[in-house]
Amino acid sequence: MRVDFITKSDINSIWQNQKELSEKPSLIVFGFNGLNIVSYKKELDGTTEYFHDVALLSKQTGSVVVSGLDTDTYGIFRHSAVIADRGKILGVSDMNFTIDESEFKSGSNFRVYETAAGKIGIMVGDDVCFPETAKILSLCDADYLIGIMKSTKNGIAEVMTRAAAFSNGITVILMHENGVFVAGGGGDVLFSAKKDITHFDLKLSKEYHKISTKRRGYSFDLI
Repeated sequence: MRVDFITKSDINSIWQNQKELSEKPSLIVFGFNGLNIVSYKKELDGTTEYFHDVALLSKQTGSVVVSGLDTDTYGIFRHSAVIADRGKILGVSDMNFTIDESEFKSGSNFRVYETAAGKIGIMVGDDVCFPETAKILSLCDADYLIGIMKSTKNGIAEVMTRAAAFSNGITVILMHENGVFVAGGGGDVLFSAKKDITHFDLKLSKEYHKISTKRRGYSFDLI
């Protein structure tokens, strides 16, 4: 599956210069550079058409498009990600966990999206750093996960991405302002790049482990 990762250019600039994309990508992933701030009020009254632009790009390229953005819900701000598939907006996922004080609030529940590029679980912002996120999305039958962050500190997000991939046996993609990082189901690094636009042939696979644990005197085998 051909994937294009875009870490600095926004959707409008890519729309105007599609020659920078690979030929017929199945998936195009932007970081928070893709859309910046989107007001639901302005989208609803037609003042802006950011979601329309995302849908149009997905239709024009025949791809699934995922982009990070900050959403403004009548003065309530959230870190979010929008996903479109061949001309249709499938939904918007919000960050669920917030660390310390922040002007950005927690949002909607986790969701796995059925797309032409497989079942995609979306992780936003600090959700990448919480093991529950990847576990929930994996148990909901995601084929792979995409985490979109604004920035990372001390390599923590990369470590958590590899841990999430290994513990759940699933491929995890991490996008942030400095580049892209992809971990395979065995926790190995499949791809890493810091350029604005990069291309990668993603081969999806899941790894299954037999896990044993002991709780209050009882042993369990978790398959």
